[in-house]
Amino acid sequence: MLIKNAFVSTTQGLACKDVLIEEGKIVAVSDHLDASTHEVIDASGLYLLPGLIDLNVRFSNSCLNQEHIDKLANSCLKGGVTTAVVMSDFTPRLDSATLLELVKFKIDQAKITLQISAPLADEKEDQLHNIATLLNNGAAAILADSHRNANLLRRGMQYATMKKRPFFVQCYEPNLDDNGLMNDGVIASKLGLSGISKISETAEVAKLSELARFYGATVVLKSLSTKRSLEIAKEHKALQSKLYTEVSIHHLSKNDSSCDGFNTYAKLMPPLREETERQALVGALKEGLIDVLTSSHSPKSILYKDVAFEDAAFGIGSIEEFLTLAYTFLVKNDVIALGELIRICCQNPAEVLGLSHTKGAISVGYDADLVLFDPKESYTVTNKHSLYCGNTLYGKVKKVVVDGKLLLNQ
Repeated sequence: MLIKNAFVSTTQGLACKDVLIEEGKIVAVSDHLDASTHEVIDASGLYLLPGLIDLNVRFSNSCLNQEHIDKLANSCLKGGVTTAVVMSDFTPRLDSATLLELVKFKIDQAKITLQISAPLADEKEDQLHNIATLLNNGAAAILADSHRNANLLRRGMQYATMKKRPFFVQCYEPNLDDNGLMNDGVIASKLGLSGISKISETAEVAKLSELARFYGATVVLKSLSTKRSLEIAKEHKALQSKLYTEVSIHHLSKNDSSCDGFNTYAKLMPPLREETERQALVGALKEGLIDVLTSSHSPKSILYKDVAFEDAAFGIGSIEEFLTLAYTFLVKNDVIALGELIRICCQNPAEVLGLSHTKGAISVGYDADLVLFDPKESYTVTNKHSLYCGNTLYGKVKKVVVDGKLLLNQ
């Protein structure tokens, strides 16, 4: 397969390139390649990007079954995501090598590269799972909640270091909130809803950053929502900690006013913060304080959303528009350049997973996981169940190649 006349991001900016693919690998990148003996895709006017790598996705309603695996893979393709790590807080609980083996057999048949994280401990009891066995049998990372028993966190980081796998941690201390439902601010007060404070996140970030530095683990601080969290992590990175900060596209593009009118489709965890905090996060992105961008894909059915705000589930189904959202709110608005978007959506996530020599770049020898993106297309979101209803979005994924095979063509 030969992709011709595509705009590729280089250190000098966008350049028109031809990319040759053979046996699932990129074998040549040049200004001009002979098309006489190859299947040709004319990419004139399109951006060619490495397939996005999303480190924070979930199955529909956090429920594992074959239908939800297939649905997730198809949704990823539409959003330009070719590799994704599924958070293991789904049911049935992933607590044995036998179940993991079955899950891996199922996800290995998916259209894209799906990987599974291993839950650190039992959901209710402070009992460590057999982490070594789960990692030896294919789990890509360890997933933990920061408020768990400190000894569990310590042992989890030790296993992560020993097995050379990343330690994913969700930074939130529920005891610092009174069953909060949204950001603790003016909008919450107006709606009469209990708030989720920033300290419930930042205090945990400080704790986990210290643990990461002490135990030398590769730690990804998941779905951060405050600039202070990023500043704390920056201080620890300077001390040689292997820390990565992750932020969702939603916290960079929306604020807690989206919850006004009791809009349950804006009920996320961590919550959307006030506009000044959103602007601070955008500023932090410009400063390079954000290492990984995610869709934070956690779709919930209408059954769990079209209810009272207090009863509605946290979560958003967003991965089908991931690249479009990132392009619209970050690149087109001149917040960051396309090359920086590739760094936080492709290169850094590949580095976290130990795949930096095979994925995340358009270079000879790398896997042919590629996305052709049209920046000229635009559309207005009309889905009333979308957080972005009424917004005009720019750019569309036109084709997706995974392992050298064209899997999406629209």
